[in-house]
Amino acid sequence: PVFIERNEYFKLPDASSDIIMVGPGTGVAPFRAFVEERSEARSGGSGQPGKNWLFFGNPHFETDFLYQTEWLNHLKRGTLDRLDVAFSRDQSDKIYVQHRLAERSRLIYERLENGAYFYVCGDKERMALDVQKAVIQLVAKESGKGDEYALEYLKGLKKQRRYLEDVY
Repeated sequence: PVFIERNEYFKLPDASSDIIMVGPGTGVAPFRAFVEERSEARSGGSGQPGKNWLFFGNPHFETDFLYQTEWLNHLKRGTLDRLDVAFSRDQSDKIYVQHRLAERSRLIYERLENGAYFYVCGDKERMALDVQKAVIQLVAKESGKGDEYALEYLKGLKKQRRYLEDVY
């Protein structure tokens, strides 16, 4: 059986806003459309474009780097500002997208402070919760204001619809 679950808020903001996308595995699918849409808007000359940053993860680089050529082409053209990848089974220590988020905490926090939108798509059971924890930790660390502040910060992002999930 097939069903459609509508998510009316999981869409792009205005073209000038920065976006941070976390899409491990098949969760990367909507972000192909996001980056393509922004690429078209950019070529149409619609003002100052926002930056597009993708965090992607899967078990193996050689067999599981979905849309690798597309992402690298977007990086080359500048329609993808940054690409951080995590291949969990290519080394003895498992590396996931939340580890990459922690490594880039300062820049992520700076972008959030400057109005960036944060999107998460994919596994609801583990990944989405781990990403949320990573965001709380990076906000606590980079703000210097601790976990309680970071929890409120995340709530604020959600209320402003700047932290958006499409998880399953």
